[in-house]
Order: sequence, then structure tokens, then C-alpha cells
Amino acid sequence: MANAADRNACIRENLLDAGMTEEYVKKCMEMLENGETAALEKILAHHRRELLDSVHKYTSQLDCLDYFTYTIKATPHKAHLTALH
Repeated sequence: MANAADRNACIRENLLDAGMTEEYVKKCMEMLENGETAALEKILAHHRRELLDSVHKYTSQLDCLDYFTYTIKATPHKAHLTALH
């Protein structure tokens, strides 16, 4: 069975892998140790929303790039620019 140090190391690594800063990881670990689960859940939910917003932003950018690529392939050279406006 893993000891508390191993468990904390795994949790810390998971938070870092999730893109949290060292500062937030430290704050989360303190909250976990102090039993402040409600506050910890709020921070985790906030970080999740930020990540999801990033996914949506990049998805939109990919859609724009895909549309531009499609337009280049589907239209004659001179029509590229007018098709995008």
C-alpha cells in the first residue's frame, strides 16, 4: 500500500500534468491536507473551466483554418480572397 508521501507525490504530479501552476498546486495540497475539500473543489472546477475555454478557443481556430484550407482547394486562385470576406 502506498504511503502518504507517495499519494501526495501522485496528486501533485497529476495537478501539474493538468496544467496547474506551482502556486496553485501548493495551494491545492494545503487545502487537501487541511480537509478543505469544498474550497479545493472550487479551484479544480475553475481550472477545468479555464481548460475547457482554451479547448473551445483552439477548436474555433482550427475550424477557421480548416475552412480556409477548404476554400483554397475548392475555388480558383483569384476567388480565395473574395470567398473569405
